Amino acid sequence: MIQQIYITDYLSGAAAQPVAQVESLLNQCPSLQYASWQTVAQPPLNALFTQLVAPDSRAPHAPVSRVLSSRVEETVLPAFCLLPVHLAMRRDTFSLQSIVPLSSAIYQALTTRLQAHFAADFELHIDAGQRYWWVQPLRQVQAQCRWPQDCLFQQAMHWQPQGPDAGLIRQWANEMQMLLHQLATEPSMADWPGALNSLWFASVGPVPDWQHGFDLVAGQGEVFAGLSALQLPRCKATTLAEVMQLPRTQQALWITDELETLDWPALNQALQAGTLQALHIVLPFAERSVQIHYQKRPRWQFWRKPTTLNKLLQQLEQSLSSATEQAGFNP
Repeated sequence: MIQQIYITDYLSGAAAQPVAQVESLLNQCPSLQYASWQTVAQPPLNALFTQLVAPDSRAPHAPVSRVLSSRVEETVLPAFCLLPVHLAMRRDTFSLQSIVPLSSAIYQALTTRLQAHFAADFELHIDAGQRYWWVQPLRQVQAQCRWPQDCLFQQAMHWQPQGPDAGLIRQWANEMQMLLHQLATEPSMADWPGALNSLWFASVGPVPDWQHGFDLVAGQGEVFAGLSALQLPRCKATTLAEVMQLPRTQQALWITDELETLDWPALNQALQAGTLQALHIVLPFAERSVQIHYQKRPRWQFWRKPTTLNKLLQQLEQSLSSATEQAGFNP
């Protein structure tokens, strides 16, 4: 049976709307009102790779860029993933607020402008889904840039590029901001997204050393497809319904990119029917994540009242604020 579910939210869309996400989940799967909810410091991707990667792996951060790049049809592995983002500007600093979705026309216009401007610096390759680009510098660039999900709502000092060529990455980012400003003011860019004001570099590192104790890792979406392409052990494309029929003795992990892609009503029915005895779910929640632990209770324990949405949100917000203060973050 399914014992762990990870909603990766690798493009950080749900992280910016934590309240709406929790409300939607409880409406679709009310059995989770009887579960234990806890806010934890790790974002979902980090929590996932903690389960799949050996502790001493070469990858210093969640290697999602490398996982996504496994499907790039280029002869040379790109060095960076480049993503459209919104930065909240303040008087003394700025912070990353979200990854911005682009229309096909805007994506194509940006691709053309970037390729022309940086022709002497790097090769730019498109993503089939038009959500980001792949960057291959024409010379070796030594810089480590973190994935956006690790840096949401944190002041810039917490996530600046590191390494000998960090200054070059900052220079390219500054030039890109000027290009974005120029494009946004052109008459042909009438559908320009108002939130788009910068582009974000994320390093593509080495393949991590896989190590996990699950009998099966299944799922859907870009992250799962990348893990499968990188030959994650015991990784198999299997439907949710099939995984739910596994013997209870097997340890299974299910991965999906977005909360909406999972059949929550079917999962709720399985919990109510007792098909699933125990369940661990990891969801995005602001720059962190929520872990939900469900354990089927004996009938005599069901006198307990379910947690209300308002009470649950208050509990999560309090734990989030407490954890943020302890970590020294300033959203």
